[in-house]
Amino acid sequence: RAAAERTRESVVLVLGGARGITAELMIGFAKEYPCHYILVGRSPEPVPDENDVLNALKTKEEIRKAIIAGGELKTPAEIEQKTQKVFKNNEMLSTLQSFKDNGAKVTYHSLDLRDEKAMTGLVENIYEKYERIDGVVHGAGLLEDKLFRQKTMESFERVFSTKVTPMRVLAEHLRSDVQFIILFSSVASVYGNRGQTDYAAANNVMDFYASELKSKFSGKVTAINWGPWKGTGMVSPELAKEYERRGIPLIPLEAGTQLFVNELKYGKENQVLIMAGESGSFG
Repeated sequence: RAAAERTRESVVLVLGGARGITAELMIGFAKEYPCHYILVGRSPEPVPDENDVLNALKTKEEIRKAIIAGGELKTPAEIEQKTQKVFKNNEMLSTLQSFKDNGAKVTYHSLDLRDEKAMTGLVENIYEKYERIDGVVHGAGLLEDKLFRQKTMESFERVFSTKVTPMRVLAEHLRSDVQFIILFSSVASVYGNRGQTDYAAANNVMDFYASELKSKFSGKVTAINWGPWKGTGMVSPELAKEYERRGIPLIPLEAGTQLFVNELKYGKENQVLIMAGESGSFG
């Protein structure tokens, strides 16, 4: 079945969809398909801060200044911890509101995606409650970049299992009538990237799953090897400068969102590489 056949009652499970590029892309997708989105992430469920002033702020700089002006926290560590907490919370609240503004229903579940038992229970509970999962977007990921000789097994496991464990659960517990499974892989899986042996390995497994699962599910199964994004996602300002130095263009959000929607609607391949081209085009 095609994605376009979904109705407002359709259920789409989104892993890692409350913040970052996955959230941005799914908000764009919800404009065309305002159904029920179930977002899953490791962050606690967002609630407005007691300080109404903080709830309206968008950037870390604004939040940090407001916290300092409040005078309640004194040490830099306390201020930074509060800044990060409010920033994440505001991002998630904004995401949830954006889905609603697009006419979609949205719920959020907080769990560790590396917890196989919890992840399995979530999938089973969704089927029990709604009797359907029409689509899945696995956009969760974690970066802990270091040269290979500096990596620890614990760090490697965190990065690797954040992608692979929920993928294994989905492969084993999704019903065959799911309309689409979109896996957010990375260009690191195709070309590699300095300091990302763990991340590249995890994404390579995602690519393999996309290829192997096409015979198990009746719908679309696609891994998208994304290049770096401009102004969002996992690209820090420092990393953006490094990409610029190496002559690697960044994907603009609006163009990338349209490519994502088009790929989900019309794409037929199991694996797709999407990067920005030298002139702002994509290849």
